[in-house]
Amino acid sequence: MEAPFFFFLLLLLVSSSPSTARLSSYGIKNLLEDPHGVLKSWDQNSVDPCSWALITCSPDSLVTTLEAPGQHLSGLLAPSIGDLTNLETVLLQNNNISGPIPAEIGKLANLKRLDLSSNQFRGEIPSSVGHLESLQYLRLNNNTLSGPIPSASANLSHLVFLDLSYNNLSGPIPASLARRYNVVGNPLICEQDCYRMAPMAMFH
Repeated sequence: MEAPFFFFLLLLLVSSSPSTARLSSYGIKNLLEDPHGVLKSWDQNSVDPCSWALITCSPDSLVTTLEAPGQHLSGLLAPSIGDLTNLETVLLQNNNISGPIPAEIGKLANLKRLDLSSNQFRGEIPSSVGHLESLQYLRLNNNTLSGPIPSASANLSHLVFLDLSYNNLSGPIPASLARRYNVVGNPLICEQDCYRMAPMAMFH
């Protein structure tokens, strides 16, 4: 086996290991305020993060879902979320999470559903969102996001639903967006064509 390939294989194994998922998930917990203890089971000494609340794993013990809507969480979303590269679903809506959306979220190549709506996220939508080529459903509405809609979002060919309403976004709407989108409540861009409705695929 050639050395470069061996090191690539080793890196792949390490990045998808349960220990990496455990440390990355615990890093997420460390930056969140959890008044009701819903993340209490997220123990850095626990061997298997698949046993933690609000996390779902694949049959191969890969973390694929982080689902914690309406849990009164506050604080920051840690950049270490980008290390959970097997995530397919992230649902953190209806909390009080603040600060920027970490650019590292663009490393989640398998992500299909991302809902960060109704929080207190601020700053710009990271351009790395354009790297989420598997993304089908994206909700960032009801935050205080500002700046332009990243032009790279036009590269999300599988995106069928996008809600960016009620932020402080500006600039033009990219020519190619989801088949169904909503940007109502952004006064700097919403003069016309604030939403587009089309048949929406069902999500399971």
